[in-house]
Amino acid sequence: MERFQAKIKMKTRKTLTFSKEEWINRVNKIIRGKVNYFLTLWQAIEENKKYGLNSSCYYNTFKNELLAIDGYIRKRLRVAMIHKHPSQRKGWAMCTKWNIEFFAGIGLIPSFLQYYGKQFGYELLDYLRYMKDKQSKKYKRAIERAKEKGENYFSPETVRKMKYAQRLAAYKS
Repeated sequence: MERFQAKIKMKTRKTLTFSKEEWINRVNKIIRGKVNYFLTLWQAIEENKKYGLNSSCYYNTFKNELLAIDGYIRKRLRVAMIHKHPSQRKGWAMCTKWNIEFFAGIGLIPSFLQYYGKQFGYELLDYLRYMKDKQSKKYKRAIERAKEKGENYFSPETVRKMKYAQRLAAYKS
């Protein structure tokens, strides 16, 4: 994972200024290579099935690693693209405006989608639905944990930041 992160970091240095399309082209090649590395095991098992050989390998255990890869890539792209948009503020606004749907819309290939899409035929809408459901569960659980501790999840400062981020996200970039 460290070598992969180093490759992504080299391709998304914040001193470079490219268009969104160029950033995506630079990163998509690395994503395809990493996913193909993970897919070799699945492809070998599929080939063995043709010859009647069964395998007891667990090849769908990469889910968390693929999600971590996707999150890291989006974070690096946000950092790299912020210099092209100096009026964009960091923090909540950056993650709200440049969210998963934004990156999927400009052509970023999610590694999670590519891996499971080749195996099970999942498409982009399935991936986006899965990620929204996952985020809403995480959000609800965070609220529950705060209530269990007797804390207020929505502090006035947090609410202010969220509203500001939503206002900024409403504007077209």
